[in-house]
Amino acid sequence: MVRTCDYPGCSNKDVADSPQSFHRFPVTDVALRKLWVLVLGIHVDTKVEKIKKLRVCSAHFSDDDFLSTCPGQRQMKKRILKKSAVPAPQVNKTVTTDRAPSITKIMRDRERG
Repeated sequence: MVRTCDYPGCSNKDVADSPQSFHRFPVTDVALRKLWVLVLGIHVDTKVEKIKKLRVCSAHFSDDDFLSTCPGQRQMKKRILKKSAVPAPQVNKTVTTDRAPSITKIMRDRERG
């Protein structure tokens, strides 16, 4: 099964030679996880077990959100997020928990491909 980005409206897929890297939600840092959930419009009471399955591609982060390589260090194959990184909020959209898509719908859409 091909992994897709779970950011609303994004159709990036994690395939061989993809320029995008895919990143898991932070699960141990509760405050940071809540920020990610808010940005993606997921209901705040969604269980961690379901959130662990979601991924966000690198297109939704700024260059400053990634670790950089030092001169003389080999280039990393996939970009690595800093521990404090949060996806960029959706442009021209207000995120509210009242209108957040259900995690079940996101997972169902993701499984359908």
